[in-house]
Amino acid sequence: MNISRDKLGALFFFIFSVCYGYYATQIPLYPGEEYDVFTSQTMPKIYAVTAMIVSALALFLAIIEERKSVFLKAGDKDRPYFDRKGWTQCGALIGLMFFYGGTIEALGFILSTIVFLIIGYLILDERRPKILFVASVPVVIVFWAIMTQLLGIYLSTGDIWS
Repeated sequence: MNISRDKLGALFFFIFSVCYGYYATQIPLYPGEEYDVFTSQTMPKIYAVTAMIVSALALFLAIIEERKSVFLKAGDKDRPYFDRKGWTQCGALIGLMFFYGGTIEALGFILSTIVFLIIGYLILDERRPKILFVASVPVVIVFWAIMTQLLGIYLSTGDIWS
């Protein structure tokens, strides 16, 4: 992957926006202001989110333009310059991460992580049941045992079990 000037600028602007958004949350509020709809943090947060969206779109468009130019130079008519399947898988994995974050408290670490890994492997076109089982269930249980039993780190057991 080449880093062009457009991608580097968009990436720099995105990182700057994330940092700005973080520091916008650190602006002190006056006493009683925390219940107001519009506070001293509101506009900086809006600026940060807007800048993150714009820079993410700029980065996305730079990647599309680069792929398009590579496609036109190669002259390969059979291979599309926009890999729809790859972007669909990427979007599905991002959605799966949101699902995982939303279900880990309810289902617990073990069950939600097993479901996350199985669905992730299915999104990545792995269809062999033995591989799906071996690459998810034992890995999660061993990882859970190491984290909780050896290292003493608490992992959520889930609301449905308690």
